[in-house]
Amino acid sequence: MDQRIAPEATFTLDGRPVLEYLPVVDLATGRLLGMEALVRWVHPQLGLLGPDRMLPMAESSGDMVLLSQWVLAEACGQARVWSSSMQLAVNCSTSQLRNGDAVRAVGSALESSGLDAGQLTLEINEDSVVDDSAADDLRTLTTMGVQLAVDDVGTSWSSFEPLRRLAVNTVKIDRSFVTGLEPAQGINRLVVETVIHMAHSLGMSAIAVGVETAQQVELVRSFDADAAQGYFFARPLPAAEATALASALAVPHYSRSAPLTVLPVSGAPGDHAAEEATRSGAEDRDGTEAADDGSPTGEEPAEGSSSGRTGQRGAGAAKRTNGAGKSTKPSPDGKPGARKRASGGTAESVA
Repeated sequence: MDQRIAPEATFTLDGRPVLEYLPVVDLATGRLLGMEALVRWVHPQLGLLGPDRMLPMAESSGDMVLLSQWVLAEACGQARVWSSSMQLAVNCSTSQLRNGDAVRAVGSALESSGLDAGQLTLEINEDSVVDDSAADDLRTLTTMGVQLAVDDVGTSWSSFEPLRRLAVNTVKIDRSFVTGLEPAQGINRLVVETVIHMAHSLGMSAIAVGVETAQQVELVRSFDADAAQGYFFARPLPAAEATALASALAVPHYSRSAPLTVLPVSGAPGDHAAEEATRSGAEDRDGTEAADDGSPTGEEPAEGSSSGRTGQRGAGAAKRTNGAGKSTKPSPDGKPGARKRASGGTAESVA
């Protein structure tokens, strides 16, 4: 298997970066749609560092630009051997867009890896969307065929107009609103429902981030969110495990009732009737297949980015698109399945 990865980079900071991947799951079917790339740092004295400790150290050492380039190149190289239906999401900072670094880094990573541009989602924040100095790079990226996802939506947005103008494909609902769904806090439900409705009305997909319980899964499904990511479905996976999952001949499906459960798939790839029968039988169980540590608790790492959703098959009622962004006709019955579905994950900020 030819798996191209980024060339060795020389960092000032002691140690080396590694990537983990957080799955993004279709809420209608449980199907794996893609992965969000998350960067960690292996330090010789301090051990494995998450973004909260790693990013300030990379900033102070002057490694941020190189680290951002490495993450993009490494993630694209690893995703090159995934199924073509899988979406990869990588975070992109506003400073990269202002300086033109993002366009150059994306072009280089796609060329060296051979990954199709339509399989890559760049995850940006709302500051990037309203920053005039970043607009040209964002338009260039969409012209290249790269998907765009906006993270942490609901915390500060005032209008969806900039998202429409820049051809954003996906919005990711901030985890704080998803976490607050179970307590009877009406404002959280109002925000989540409003974001999903507005996204769909503009042909975008909506991903719920930080989903940790079966009740949250059912709630965001009832609000018609397209996809979700969080510790209910999976914890971040090492690169080798993520590649094995995303490269499988039969597309993996997750249970929407049993935490941390990947369902067995019977029949040949594409045998949707067999897959659905298997999923339905597995979801009737009581959830005893959860990992040894039980149902996950606590927040996911505050990745600057889930799960991307990134590049999609989106969320407009008028059409569906596949993971590469190609349009297909909607289902004639007009059921929710006719909406275009999210197809990727999102990424963690490295800048």
